[in-house]
Amino acid sequence: MNLRTHISRSNGYRELGMFDESILELEEIEGEDRWHPLVVEARYNTYRDAKEWELAKTMAGVMANRMPDKFEWLKNQADAMTECGDSAGALQLLKDASERFGEDGKYLLAVGRQYSLLCEIEEAKKYVKRAFKIDKSLRTEFLDDPAFDAVWESF
Repeated sequence: MNLRTHISRSNGYRELGMFDESILELEEIEGEDRWHPLVVEARYNTYRDAKEWELAKTMAGVMANRMPDKFEWLKNQADAMTECGDSAGALQLLKDASERFGEDGKYLLAVGRQYSLLCEIEEAKKYVKRAFKIDKSLRTEFLDDPAFDAVWESF
């Protein structure tokens, strides 16, 4: 069976909420394809949906290391760290990437989110305002995310 078939089946199981079957399908992949980026992404998606945050964090970390210029994976890793109860670590992870992503609106919003979760509302507001100046479309994400409730109320 080819790689795409395994991934397609895994995604199907995941969408049905059959997380163990999803991972078992990926376990059938042999050789170097076991760690193909599409397989790691499928593992991350399954662990995320199953709320297996430690495993999701590991898969996001693998992808973030492989693709250091893609903010999506750094954000996924930070989000998983937050779900594991390590908002401070997630904030530090994001701050360590400021040279790469410092002027990206999504990056700034993610940093602001971590500050908000740590109840550092004034710092959160600074980042949120900067994010909005760069990308006004982020306002919807801000309003929909309960992590920002305290920031929203402070305006």
